[in-house]
Amino acid sequence: MTTTISTESRDLPSVHASISPVDVLLDVRRTLYQLAAELLRPEASSSPLQWSILDSPSFRGRLGKVLATGDATLCDEIVPLDAVVVEKGWLRLGPKPIPVVSRHDANPLLSDAVGSVGVELTRQTTNGGPLRLLTEADGERFTAALELIVRGIVLARSVSPALVDDLLAHVGLLGIVDPESTDKLASASSRTYPGLVLLSPPGSAVEAAEWLVHEAAHQKLFDLAITGSMLTAESDTCAPFGPSWPPAGRQWPLEQTLAAAHAYACMAQFADDAGGVAAFGTLESRSLLPVARERAAVICDWLLERGEYLGADAHTLVAGMHGRRPATAPVKHRPARRVRQATAGCTVEPGLIVRRCARGDRVLVGRRSRPPELFVVTEEVGSLLELLASLSHDEAIRAYAQRYVTTASKAAERVATLVANMADLGLIRYSR
Repeated sequence: MTTTISTESRDLPSVHASISPVDVLLDVRRTLYQLAAELLRPEASSSPLQWSILDSPSFRGRLGKVLATGDATLCDEIVPLDAVVVEKGWLRLGPKPIPVVSRHDANPLLSDAVGSVGVELTRQTTNGGPLRLLTEADGERFTAALELIVRGIVLARSVSPALVDDLLAHVGLLGIVDPESTDKLASASSRTYPGLVLLSPPGSAVEAAEWLVHEAAHQKLFDLAITGSMLTAESDTCAPFGPSWPPAGRQWPLEQTLAAAHAYACMAQFADDAGGVAAFGTLESRSLLPVARERAAVICDWLLERGEYLGADAHTLVAGMHGRRPATAPVKHRPARRVRQATAGCTVEPGLIVRRCARGDRVLVGRRSRPPELFVVTEEVGSLLELLASLSHDEAIRAYAQRYVTTASKAAERVATLVANMADLGLIRYSR
């Protein structure tokens, strides 16, 4: 395949906003974690969690494990942001402050989150080991590294303010890695502990800016994925992508491939906004800015042919990054789903919690199963779920027709399709 490398600077903040504006996205994410906490402990509904907990990567990571395992004891020791960040550790350089790990005793509190990155680093190198973060206890070493990172943020915002502010809004906690604990790490972020970004002390403001754009791009995509439709039920069956650049032999699953395309596209726009890579002067040999546009194009070419494994939001994202929308041929092994007639009737599963977000049109649905289950659905699905919970099936169809201004026959057809989708998710059961 011949890859065409576009030099056009894509307006990625607008692409992101077309999927979900940043303030809406953060509200949905926080509401999602609040509902998850209530599914585990109903008493949490009477005392909502503070944002310093809802945004904490440690709390989010532990809650994710609870949802996967059902072990609620994992959240017994909550680590809010204030427990690891001193007051002057909040970098107020944009619309949303960035908390930097800085308290003297922060390392033990973050051992699980930072340790997960260390484990991954050990898999990739022969001499990995436990990572340690610099804090105020390290004096000048911490202060000097933080000063360069601040300069990097200022530089990045001067070059590409819209993109950088859009991405940094999703950095929940920034940690500076002690270089004495590893000489292999430049920057890293954790899918297991979302929102956490780790940087080694950068060599320059440009290097700090690049690393922040790179890792914040991953956090942006993660938030889009957990609140939208980036992947499908078939995504795990997609054959992996093998990048042609070193090291050889790597295989990336679809989710990682999409994340790489997005990070490269963000770095490419950052370089374009600066007027080209040459504007940054001499770059370190490990810089990805010179290859970002080319690699983003290569990966997007691959994604274009695998649109059947990508959700609707991923189609929008790829089109925004690459200028073309992925193909949507059906997955060959997907069984045809029979949509029953609306007259068959159905029953809403008992014990569901339907929660509307303060902003946007996403609706959250939770079920107190073991482990608890969470679903992000559209306003239409959420409304229909509420109608079916309080009305007979025929009454719900009439109410749907009135709410969405359509005919009874079209409403019946649409309700049948939506009910089938909800039945697939286990939110609805057909009446016998």
